[in-house]
Amino acid sequence: MGFYNWDILPVTHDRPGVSHRRIFGDEIQMQHLITEAGGTPSKMHNHPDKEEFFYIQAGEWDFTLEGDTRRLKPGDVVHVPAGAMHTLQMMSKDEPGMALEVFSKIHNPELAKDRDLFTVDAINARMKAAEE
Repeated sequence: MGFYNWDILPVTHDRPGVSHRRIFGDEIQMQHLITEAGGTPSKMHNHPDKEEFFYIQAGEWDFTLEGDTRRLKPGDVVHVPAGAMHTLQMMSKDEPGMALEVFSKIHNPELAKDRDLFTVDAINARMKAAEE
């Protein structure tokens, strides 16, 4: 069990103009996707053993799911079944895009190993120790 704050989670830069903050449970992963205007689109891909949700928070995106492309705006949600081919591209040219992604199984197990280091309590304890 853990409490988290997005603003103090570590940021990874996965491709030019695209960053993530991630939280891991035992069998689930949630991540905040932040894309600069004109950020690099994802390649067409799938997750054979994971389903995924995308909740669009900011910006306009083109999302292709199994050949069906839709323009998404804040409030839109996409369910990607396990194995479904998909890609997304930030279309807004003057504002960053943000989306919340949820995976049914952990998508980044190598990063999940350190998940307990990023709870609010663990970060506050490290900050307190550094001050002493």
